[in-house]
Amino acid sequence: MANKTRDGLKLKKVLSALEQLAGVVVRVGTNHPYVAMSKSYAMVCPVAASTNARKMIVPWVKRTSEYSNSNEIYHALRTGGWN
Repeated sequence: MANKTRDGLKLKKVLSALEQLAGVVVRVGTNHPYVAMSKSYAMVCPVAASTNARKMIVPWVKRTSEYSNSNEIYHALRTGGWN
């Protein structure tokens, strides 16, 4: 399994940032290595080497959290944490 998303972010850092969000749980998936789930949003977010973080994960985070700045979210996913 590749350890980076399609747009080059390390999966480990993406998962770390997602797990720090309130109400978000990351579990092992069946069709994708990881799936992020939120208590406040019904849709899940697949996280895999085929995932484009900017197109898939950033909009999901905007819907499930108080973060609304796409660049801030992408930076957090790239660095593995929130400022």
